[in-house]
Amino acid sequence: MAEYLVGTVAEFTDEDRKLVTVGGDEIVVFRHEGEMFALSNTCGHMGGPVGEGMLINRVEGVVDSGGRYLGDRFSTDTTHLVCPWHGMEYDIRTGVSPAHPKARLRKYATEVRGEEVYVHV
Repeated sequence: MAEYLVGTVAEFTDEDRKLVTVGGDEIVVFRHEGEMFALSNTCGHMGGPVGEGMLINRVEGVVDSGGRYLGDRFSTDTTHLVCPWHGMEYDIRTGVSPAHPKARLRKYATEVRGEEVYVHV
């Protein structure tokens, strides 16, 4: 597995994105809540630039013990990257789309060494 230097920690404030091309693959690299992530920038639905989309917490339906729907809330532990073209959502930790698991984004390992950020391909 090859590793590529994609920048320094200081270049990545929370929610900022950086697009890098490695071996022909366009990868979006970003920091969220202090953790680094790297995902394919090509949406599995229609090929949109998913890295340009919003980061939002997963929306969850709330039901009571009888199964009656009470409304929606935002998850406190799961964040999604939303493709700006058609709203396809992907879990930033796994790259999996909860609506269409086969339309997943490739997830790349990241590593911070000192002040440098690397992506493993």
